[in-house]
Formats: sequence, C-alpha cells, structure tokens
Amino acid sequence: MTQDLAPTRLADQLERAFQGGAWHGPALMELLAGVDGAMAQWRPGPAGHSIAEIVGHLRYWMEDARRQILGGPGSPGEPGADWGASEPDTEAAWQALGAALEEAHCGLRTAVQQLEEGALDEARPGSDTTIRGLLLGTLQHNAYHAGQIALLRKQAEAARGSRP
Repeated sequence: MTQDLAPTRLADQLERAFQGGAWHGPALMELLAGVDGAMAQWRPGPAGHSIAEIVGHLRYWMEDARRQILGGPGSPGEPGADWGASEPDTEAAWQALGAALEEAHCGLRTAVQQLEEGALDEARPGSDTTIRGLLLGTLQHNAYHAGQIALLRKQAEAARGSRP
C-alpha cells in the first residue's frame, strides 16, 4: 500500500479540497467565502441548480460517506433525496446551511482519520466498492461541484453587476 492513499493522506486531501491548498484551484470554502443568501439562491435558468442546492447536495453525500465509513448503510437511494430542499429563504438559513456543510466535512474527515489502513480495502456494506473507492469518489465529487460553484458565482456576480 502506498503512503499516498493511507487514511491520513486521504483526510489531508479532503481538507485541502474543502478549506484550501488544493492543487486544482480554489477549495470549496474559498469559493463560498463572501457568497450571501441572495447569491446562493441565484439560478442560471429554470432547470439549473443554485449554489445553495449544490451545498445541500454536497452535505448530503459527505454525511452519507461518513455513515458508510462507520459501517452504516449507504443512502436509501430515493430519487432526488440528495437534491432536497436547500433553498434558504433568509441570510440566517444560508449561514446555517454553510455550517451544516462544514459539520458534515469535519465528521467525514474525522471518520477517515480514525480508519485503520487495512479498512480502506474493505467492501462497503451492500456494495463491491471499497472504502478507498468511496473516498476517492467523494474527492472527485467535491471537486466537480466546486467547479460548478465557481462558475455559478461568476455568473451570479455578472448578473448582479448588470442590474441598475
């Protein structure tokens, strides 16, 4: 097993992609810094997701990954459950959603740090994917949606700038 994929390294990669220091560009929290409730709710069109919806979606999957690492079942697989109602209608609700995202990230990172190295290659309950595969997928998922947030933020800022 290589040191690059040990639990401590995976936890570090989760932290870098979330807080900062990721090689791919701004981390998730760097992208969310300065986003207010109005910007979080902005949509590029009727079928597009808002930043707030993406934040809720990320929170859902981080909590799911943590639950699986701790030996619990994965998400129930109900269609759309991961895109639940995450449209904060007040600034306080948006701040609470951001805090819930941070809490989900911290819980996941802590669960990863506590893993024994051998546990990474264990299959998840009800799946043939390993814990390592789950974590690598989570890193990819977070980076993908961070890119979406970066684009949405630019579009929302441009739309704000074009208002009289």
